[in-house]
Amino acid sequence: CSHHEKHTPVQDSDHEPKGTLFIIGGGDRDDSLMQEMIGVSGWKKGDLITAITLCSVYDSAYHWINDQLQRMSGQACVRFDSAAIHDEKKLDSLSRSKIIFIGGGDQSRMMSLIEGSEVKKIIQEAYRRGATVGGTSAGAAIMSEKMITGNQLRDTAYQSTFPVLADSNLELKEGLGLLDSVIVDMHFIARSRYNRLLSAVMENPRYQCIGID
Repeated sequence: CSHHEKHTPVQDSDHEPKGTLFIIGGGDRDDSLMQEMIGVSGWKKGDLITAITLCSVYDSAYHWINDQLQRMSGQACVRFDSAAIHDEKKLDSLSRSKIIFIGGGDQSRMMSLIEGSEVKKIIQEAYRRGATVGGTSAGAAIMSEKMITGNQLRDTAYQSTFPVLADSNLELKEGLGLLDSVIVDMHFIARSRYNRLLSAVMENPRYQCIGID
């Protein structure tokens, strides 16, 4: 399922963003879902679509996004990978994109790669001006200012779900900050992430915590 919601970024709380967030929990994306994202965005022929693949280490990540969106739009997506982070032309394309789509993988990897760059600010400003920012799996979690990494602090062996509820076990890091008081978790039902999101609820009572399947 998808969730698209307008929310004020923490950096500019006095101005409501004109853009839309289109957040997908992960897994297969059928064409009707992606067509809905295109429709929500107001995209028209010639508008840029950027595919951000920084969460993944695989070259196939771009093709997985581009093949589907190019089939629908008739034009290739701008490829935004690790080589693009300090590329002025790619950064300009990112800032002018009508749709910015963030693929899956490891959300912490993307935030680590863009640290010290202008990428986070550019995405926030594009969203504020009217861009649709979509994301799936890791691209869903990264929407939040307080971002779930998936790691446990008490048991460092990775598990797709938390077997127990324990205080100070949930790791949160800095995300893109498009949602400043919402924490998003993904693959919610398929991977039984109830304990993980309940941990976020208990440790961040002022936040809305949303699990998306």
